[in-house]
Amino acid sequence: MESGVLTREKAVAGVYVDAVDVAGLDDALLDLRLRLIGRARNQLDGFLAEAVAEKKRRTSPYDTANTLKAELRQSGQQAQRTMREAEQLEALPAARGALADSRITTEHARILGTAAQAGPMDEDKMVAAAECETPEQLRRTVREHQDELAGDPEGAKRLERQQKARMASFTEQEDGMWRLFALFDPVTAQRIRAALNHKTDMAWHATSGRERLEARHRRADAIAELLTRTNDGERDRPQPTSLLILADFDTIDHQLGNPRLADGTPLPQSEFRKLACDAEILTGIFDADLQCLSLGRQRRPSPQLRAAITARDQGCIGCGTEPEWCVSHHIVEWQHGGPTQQDNLVLLCHPCHHKAHHRNWQVEHHPDTNRPYLRPPWQQPPEPPPRR
Repeated sequence: MESGVLTREKAVAGVYVDAVDVAGLDDALLDLRLRLIGRARNQLDGFLAEAVAEKKRRTSPYDTANTLKAELRQSGQQAQRTMREAEQLEALPAARGALADSRITTEHARILGTAAQAGPMDEDKMVAAAECETPEQLRRTVREHQDELAGDPEGAKRLERQQKARMASFTEQEDGMWRLFALFDPVTAQRIRAALNHKTDMAWHATSGRERLEARHRRADAIAELLTRTNDGERDRPQPTSLLILADFDTIDHQLGNPRLADGTPLPQSEFRKLACDAEILTGIFDADLQCLSLGRQRRPSPQLRAAITARDQGCIGCGTEPEWCVSHHIVEWQHGGPTQQDNLVLLCHPCHHKAHHRNWQVEHHPDTNRPYLRPPWQQPPEPPPRR
């Protein structure tokens, strides 16, 4: 009996988190606690995947699902998802070990597990990438890696598969509510996301105070209006939004090459040519880091400049919120002589914009990557690299 108690103690060693009064913690200690809880959750998810895989080997999927519902109080759908994720990790020992050590997160593990079922993958290489990349970055890295292994560097075959996999369903639930579910390829998704975010943000600006609905309600209303609205009593018209596509111009051959979406997703030449038929061209000269020349003293950035900082920041530099929800923030304020130029502008969502103006959060440039980020007042800036 004593041996069993010791074994259980060892099983939770390193992931135990004490209960504390979080109201008494300062911001730095609260961030530290969240980090410790995140590490513990990752490790426990890794242990859960190992235990579920072993239970499934010893019994059956039916018995394993019943155990998860009884012991973890999971629903039937949750139990099936837990078993599926455990089965994916069972085939990825490096990813499973990295999750148990909390070197990667549960979201990283899900991305690797899904990718391994979709095609060939160098597991060790992708686990190493997961240890230093965000989930959003890892998804892109895995796609590019698998495209390279499949001999599809432009992603044309992948885009074709995604377009064939598009689907949508609209079903009534037991409580009388209706559920809309859909899958789209990245190009179509960018258009829908831009239109949806634009419409949702318009609803936020149109109201104030207690009149403002929660974000999930505004988003649902935006979908309904985009799908059903009429213009002057006539047929629906599309929401005026922009799809940002980047390309390099070859000054010798006078051709555009390397087309890609704003988040770096490669775009096949065939799809690029099709989109370019109806495109509005925003001209600009950028260097390798997408830095452009000064565009004057205007307060608001021009469409060209906004496109440039969107391509560079890809969302709020503080929390990663999508570009359509962001404002162009002057690092040196405009009224204090700050120019409306790319090196003085960053994307910030409304909450992070408030932090920068009213809570002393600072826009800094990382000494290694030179990319802008939002630094809280209690955090010291990173040390610059030693001069050669």
